[in-house]
Amino acid sequence: MKINHFLFIGSVVLLTASCNQSENTENTPINDKKNPSAYSAGAVLWQQHAAEYEALCYQAYNLGERRLDELVDTNKTYEKPLAVVMDIDETVLDNSSYNATLIKNELLYSKKSWMEWTAMQSADLVPGALEFIQYAKSKNVEVIFISNRMEAELNDTYQNVIDLGIDTVSKSNYYLKSATSNKDERRANVADKYEVILFFGDNLGDFNGVFDDTTVIERKKHVKNFRPLFGDKLIILPNPMYGEWEGALYNHDFSATPEFRDSLRMNALNIYSIGK
Repeated sequence: MKINHFLFIGSVVLLTASCNQSENTENTPINDKKNPSAYSAGAVLWQQHAAEYEALCYQAYNLGERRLDELVDTNKTYEKPLAVVMDIDETVLDNSSYNATLIKNELLYSKKSWMEWTAMQSADLVPGALEFIQYAKSKNVEVIFISNRMEAELNDTYQNVIDLGIDTVSKSNYYLKSATSNKDERRANVADKYEVILFFGDNLGDFNGVFDDTTVIERKKHVKNFRPLFGDKLIILPNPMYGEWEGALYNHDFSATPEFRDSLRMNALNIYSIGK
């Protein structure tokens, strides 16, 4: 059953208490533990409420339609059927309600809570995604999803997408994760069957494995090398909430304590010297 609002994760019970400063005494302990997800509140609010976020998504998909026209209408003869490859999360499906719930409940991401979220089939659409997919299909271009959702999430993901009006992508066109998060092998499998003319994603790893598990500096170096392809064959969607960009700040060690990760984020801020 689809649930419209994601209010709880698993068995988590959100306790609320009201008190004022006059009730605090020297003998009353004050809970000063930091919310481990609070740092991402600005990113989640931006994705959920900024008109600029929607504009960027429409811009990406408008560009995609124009490139699709150029590539399909060319006189070039392709040996294989044409296809576009799309990531799912934050490219087609908007999961910001999941991230918002983590913040409200003072939780960090966990595989368990994520699986509970996808089982609810309640993710929303990224602006422009539905219209682009419909346009691609009208041009006889196949749509392929390559996602790092687990294969166990296939049925719930498929139903969520169907419920949002994307009913033209067959279940066999979903390439989900079985072992590794690196998508190169799955991209190669798709390329064996199709001439892939466009890639859409919110994370650089959606385009090439060289961006995975590497440093901030190396990721930026690869971006410069790939510069001619952005807006030509690779189209990226905005996602400030999570991704490999954040993992690079932690040396991809998500087992580190929230406090240590917070210190890494603070140390990564590029600041100016006051008075200079």
